[in-house]
Amino acid sequence: MDTTILNFYKKSASVVLLTLLFNTPSAIAQEWIYSVVQGDTLSEFSEKHLYKTSYWKQLQKINNIADPKRIPENTKLRIPIDWIKSQPASAQVIKFEGDVVTQSKEGTDSQQVSVGQQLNLGDHLETYSQSSALIRFADGSEILVLQNSKIDFNHMTKYGETGMVDSRVRLISGDIESHAATQKGSASRFEIHTPAAISAVRGTRFRTSYTAADTSSTIEVLEGGVAVKGAKTTRLVRAGYGTHVVKNKAPLKPKKLLPAPQLLAYPQPIETIGSQIRWEAIEGAQRYRFIIAESNEFSTVLWDSDSERNAISLPDLSDDTYFLQLRAVDKYGIEGIERVQTFTLNAHPQPPFPMAPNNKATIRGKAPVLEWTQSSEAVSYRLQIASDQQFSNILLDRPSLTSNQFTASELLPTNTYYWRVASLAGDGELGPYGTQRSLTVKPIPATPEPALVQNEREIKLSWTLGLPDESYQIQISKDPSFKSIITDTRLTKPEITLERPEGYRYVRVRSLAEDGFAGAWGVTQELTPPPNENWIYVFGSFVATILLL
Repeated sequence: MDTTILNFYKKSASVVLLTLLFNTPSAIAQEWIYSVVQGDTLSEFSEKHLYKTSYWKQLQKINNIADPKRIPENTKLRIPIDWIKSQPASAQVIKFEGDVVTQSKEGTDSQQVSVGQQLNLGDHLETYSQSSALIRFADGSEILVLQNSKIDFNHMTKYGETGMVDSRVRLISGDIESHAATQKGSASRFEIHTPAAISAVRGTRFRTSYTAADTSSTIEVLEGGVAVKGAKTTRLVRAGYGTHVVKNKAPLKPKKLLPAPQLLAYPQPIETIGSQIRWEAIEGAQRYRFIIAESNEFSTVLWDSDSERNAISLPDLSDDTYFLQLRAVDKYGIEGIERVQTFTLNAHPQPPFPMAPNNKATIRGKAPVLEWTQSSEAVSYRLQIASDQQFSNILLDRPSLTSNQFTASELLPTNTYYWRVASLAGDGELGPYGTQRSLTVKPIPATPEPALVQNEREIKLSWTLGLPDESYQIQISKDPSFKSIITDTRLTKPEITLERPEGYRYVRVRSLAEDGFAGAWGVTQELTPPPNENWIYVFGSFVATILLL
């Protein structure tokens, strides 16, 4: 097909759709088309549906009916909208979460909503932080009013039993998610008004927001089409696109919605309060919106938050399985396609935090004393000690400790152990285990008892070989209190050979573990100088001198 002709058809289709979306009672074709069923008469029809029974004569003329009492089945009757009985319609609160209040048109004090509550023309509804409400209109259309939003019910009319309903809501601030039922008849309307724009639909799913600070609206269409009108300019926004409208300005040309972010792997279940969920960054995203609900219908919202990073910390919710919805938001504030996934939270009762000993600590010469904080949700604790990080080989399991410390006298030296603690609630529920820590139990290095062997030239000290990887520290001093240390040597063998000192010296030895831990000093040994034989030569010389005289 020729491109010019194709573009013509596209433009023509858009014009037709816009006309349908923005029809009003004064617009063309404002008639109800009724299909006659067997037994219908014009007088009975008029009595049931029209303001005046006498309208049947005019109906007969408009529709060229030969016999008003015998109308062929499936005959299409054209009835002006103005003749049809109408009455005020109402909306209904289907669900709500958190703090949601209403105020009637009479200006009475605000009151907390209740499920099943009727909302009438002129009523005002407001949601506060982390609150939401699902509202259903007479034709089955629904809106989800998200947190920190204010709306007025501007117009709610029902046209008798025709199925035609005119519902118009004014969004003063905040966010609305709409699911409009398919509109029946030309008098049917479903519109969301903001100070910046009007969004009209005939069966679709879309989102609307209004920010008072910059007097702007965003509209994102997920299904169907929405005619968005601002400053006397109307744009058709199709599914997968959004627009931004500033008060007194025309809507932006529809922008393609950013794609749904790809979530990175996270544990199932999540056992730590405040755990982060991450996702791959989306090009063009200025921020991200993260919503949590109890069902995949997202009929109410438990938690609603923004993040400028591609990660967010989860709130403290009760243990359950939840649905999350993630959207990327562009520079205009237009929110993209949502990613929906589930996650399970099992973080209660909250585990205590380990206090002592420090992670990877080495305990020598005594039984380790394990300590942890007290959990406000616990009546007792379960302690497990294992030989491996996966706790596949549990060596000790204490299922109901009322104290927040435990002396692990069962642990043998020269081994590394892993320990963790969980809380038990009053109903017996065992919560997740907290942060695990490791510790190593080792003996204190043995005290060397050197054996001393000396001759005229050398002195040799030796002692029993200690544990593997142990070394030895040898100090030599001029005094037995070791205030004047001459040498300080570290050896890997349990022996040392020294020259005989010229004067009296003192030596001591101790063992050093591989981590530098020092054992006790052994008994101080005294090193004596070699025997002085010069007196023999001096005495001999003296005797020889006497004899010569």
